Amino acid sequence: MAGLPVDHAFRNLARRPLRTLLTALASALVTALLVGTSSFVRGLDRGFTDAAESDTAIVMSAASERDVVRSSISVQVPDLVAAGVRGIKHVDGVAVISPEMHLATNLRLGKESAGADEPYYPAFLRGISPKAFLVHDIVTLVEGRAPRTGEVIVGRLVPERFGVAADTLSVGSFVRFEGAVFEVVGVFAAPGTTLESEIWTPANELRGLTRRDDLNAVFVKMDSPEALGNLELFAKRRVDLELVAIPSSTYYRELSDYFDPIRRMAWIFAALVAAASIAGGANTLNAAVQDRIRELAALRAVGYTGFALARSLALEALVIAAAGSMAGLIIARFAMAGGVVRIAMGAFALDVDPPSVLVGIAGTLAVALLGCIPAGLRVMRLPIAVALKET
Repeated sequence: MAGLPVDHAFRNLARRPLRTLLTALASALVTALLVGTSSFVRGLDRGFTDAAESDTAIVMSAASERDVVRSSISVQVPDLVAAGVRGIKHVDGVAVISPEMHLATNLRLGKESAGADEPYYPAFLRGISPKAFLVHDIVTLVEGRAPRTGEVIVGRLVPERFGVAADTLSVGSFVRFEGAVFEVVGVFAAPGTTLESEIWTPANELRGLTRRDDLNAVFVKMDSPEALGNLELFAKRRVDLELVAIPSSTYYRELSDYFDPIRRMAWIFAALVAAASIAGGANTLNAAVQDRIRELAALRAVGYTGFALARSLALEALVIAAAGSMAGLIIARFAMAGGVVRIAMGAFALDVDPPSVLVGIAGTLAVALLGCIPAGLRVMRLPIAVALKET
């Protein structure tokens, strides 16, 4: 005999609306969790990898253990690199080299002190030159202009990272750090990267405030990825400078790998919730089978196979899971809209993108199918004569 009609599964769902609603709600929560986990992991990956450029390398101190903040190199290095390395990209005759300072400091808002209880915010500062925008071409000024002496530009995620209103760090506002007052003259975007959580200011002034006569790193853009070897050869030959040249893709990948334990913990948590959902779904379906034991036995008696009944149960579970998934996507979308995750001295934005949606829906449907297995096996082994006597 052919399988049960599709509308049989739909009619059964309508017979127990409360159970159907609660099961769909559980599916919605599973979907929202999986979408959120996937968005978090993908955002964490993109926060670093999207900042990398295949034709860009970072020159830093060989003793820094590949940590830009701990690096210290001579201010003469940019000129030496420009003169001694072939294949550096030029724009209007200017070598695309960005000498930079990277500094973690405490920042206060406003032009004047608000007293002893005034809050301060841990901030990541990047001291730059005008050529920084040529190297970091993912950065776009969305408001204002580039900074000059006594001025800063802020990434668009900085207010969220500080937990303050956006207009607190809008163009025309003021911030204080390292004993000086700076005016905010611009806001920049670097979609999907942790650069958006940084504050940029001229490197020369920052070096004067911190009483330093060095740089942290030099970012160099080459004509092609193959030309990066010339820069690495320069660093190895100039042993007196104690430099190392690292492709930006390698550097940011290593930074991303540093957060692998956090990724694993996120997926483990999602897997535990999914496992609990599988167990809950299995119990719900077993209870449904017990409630309908005589009905199922009668269907077996009139010729429907155990496989046909198990397939009908699976269809019921998939319909509920699919409906719950749609609700879960809506929950995830509104829960994470504009969300920002803070990590160390940076931050990245959450985004419900197509891969995250696919993970949420596929994961929820898989959970529903796995939860059907115990009930399906029970139906396929159902003893007809005994089941018909069930009260």
